[in-house]
Amino acid sequence: MRIVTLEEHVNRPSAKDYMGWQSEPVRAKLLPSVDQRIADMDAAGISVQVLSALLPAPRPDDAAEALAPVQALDESAIPIVRAVNEELHELVCVHPDRFFAFATLPVGRPAAAAAELERAVGELGFVGTMIAGTIGDRFLDDPEFTPILEAAAGLDVPIYLHPAPPPKRVADIYYQGAFPPRVGQMLGNAGFAWHFETSLHIVRMIIGGVFDRLPGLKVIIGHLGEGLSFHLHRLDRLVYPLADLPKPISRYLTENIWYTTSGYFFNDQFALTRAMFGEDRIMFSVDYPFADPREGIEWFNQLDVPAGVREKMACKTADQLLRLPTGNDPRH
Repeated sequence: MRIVTLEEHVNRPSAKDYMGWQSEPVRAKLLPSVDQRIADMDAAGISVQVLSALLPAPRPDDAAEALAPVQALDESAIPIVRAVNEELHELVCVHPDRFFAFATLPVGRPAAAAAELERAVGELGFVGTMIAGTIGDRFLDDPEFTPILEAAAGLDVPIYLHPAPPPKRVADIYYQGAFPPRVGQMLGNAGFAWHFETSLHIVRMIIGGVFDRLPGLKVIIGHLGEGLSFHLHRLDRLVYPLADLPKPISRYLTENIWYTTSGYFFNDQFALTRAMFGEDRIMFSVDYPFADPREGIEWFNQLDVPAGVREKMACKTADQLLRLPTGNDPRH
């Protein structure tokens, strides 16, 4: 069975390596070693990876500095981002039957970001964009980011909304205490809190009217929905009546949002996500190299789901959402 994974990261030579806090094997796999990446894909039976450049993934104690290259409010981000996308395009072209890519954008300059998304999709063949966290302490419901959202909707490509480290002042208040700093760093990031910031980000976009203004906008989030499935009914009961929306929050979460498994290989959480959002909304992903593809595939293969559901999760939903070619790739 063909298997497509969507949250698969790579670092680029033009980007400073902020991943010193990761183990050396993980850091090595982030670098553009095509042979190693394909070997890991083949060992797990993964057919296609959709790559994303890992610019917005700093050391937890360097969040503001590391996010600056892509979230800068001046023009400095534009040439950096263009170079990263060109490098990513070169990597994709080495094996166009195995790789696609999400564009990196200079999101701190929304007009330039919209133009770069149009270039990346139209000229480089990218299938969407990945945006990580807030931008200058603002969420994507801020009207200033409308050009990016309009470009994605107009091109009919999704935004993959990925978590990012919290602003320093938030981290200082919430994630420092009577425990080792490394525990607070993980608590505020991948271990817990950045998942909930991402779910908040999605809810803000809904109640801010983003999807009413742009009903064709498509957003993907990872980690089995970043906790949204657990809070779905509460949001409809308590937030929706106050939000002046034309339909319940749950409707947006099943019409405009898609979900990947990235690194969340847990049966109970999967069952809840499937129950809340439906089997047509969930796509298998690994979160390579931070999660092990073999572990992910072993979990995916043991899921108690009908063959048709497994195929949707493996490739059919992603193929349709990203408009991926399923036969011979025309870019050969």
